[in-house]
Amino acid sequence: MEDARLKTLAIIAAIIGLIVALYHNTLLWLFNAWWYDPYYSHGVLVPLISGYLVWSKRRELSELRKESSGLGIPVIVVGLIVHGVGLFRTFRFASAVSIIIVLAGIILFIYGSEVTKSLLFPIGFLIFMAPIPFAPVVGASLQAPSAGFASSIVNALGIGVTTIGAEIHLANSTFEVGAPCSGLRSIISLLTLAALYSYLLEGSIYMKATVFLSSLPLAIAANILRITSILLIANSYGAEVAMKFFHDFSSLLLFTVALAGLLLVGRCFGSLRFKRIF
Repeated sequence: MEDARLKTLAIIAAIIGLIVALYHNTLLWLFNAWWYDPYYSHGVLVPLISGYLVWSKRRELSELRKESSGLGIPVIVVGLIVHGVGLFRTFRFASAVSIIIVLAGIILFIYGSEVTKSLLFPIGFLIFMAPIPFAPVVGASLQAPSAGFASSIVNALGIGVTTIGAEIHLANSTFEVGAPCSGLRSIISLLTLAALYSYLLEGSIYMKATVFLSSLPLAIAANILRITSILLIANSYGAEVAMKFFHDFSSLLLFTVALAGLLLVGRCFGSLRFKRIF
């Protein structure tokens, strides 16, 4: 038993060493993104969560058949090709995706298909640690629609407001829905939590997919409500109160509302039975 444990630790250390050697520049890019990119400040938690999910499966994994599979070699080769393309095109996201592919290939080659199948989610979950390359474009495309929907709600409440693109004009103040307020950060964070939440729920794949996909409209709706609430506060108490005292607080408040909505969607499919991972 002790020999098997030491062998496992040695394999893990070798895999980590290989990943660090091959992907040191990409890993530095990821750490910089987690530290400086407001959209991906949660990214550092993703590999930690994946690691915990693997650790939680230790009993299940010990009972699975471990038989080396040659199919792992072509998977590793594909991953390395993706990494090469990422380096050649200076496309770090492709290189980050390559880490996931290579990791899956190594596990498949060493431990076989049963272990790899059991670890598909912890491995795949790592995709949420990598900043998507088109985030600025997506964020920019959400600015005007978010402003428009929020303005429509405020107008429906009897408060005069006009919208020009991402600019919202109240009688006594003007606001611009910038990239940080576009809702993209909430979408990315809620998608990450929704993926984990769907995995932890007991149920069919269709239920899990519905819960996961519901995070997208929930995050968008919560952001529109956030902008609406800021406009209402500004109309009643002034722009300074809305921006200095409510703006930052509203982000956490409305994200909590979106998270509660996600839990409610899961509730609609049953009794919220979670897998035991402890």
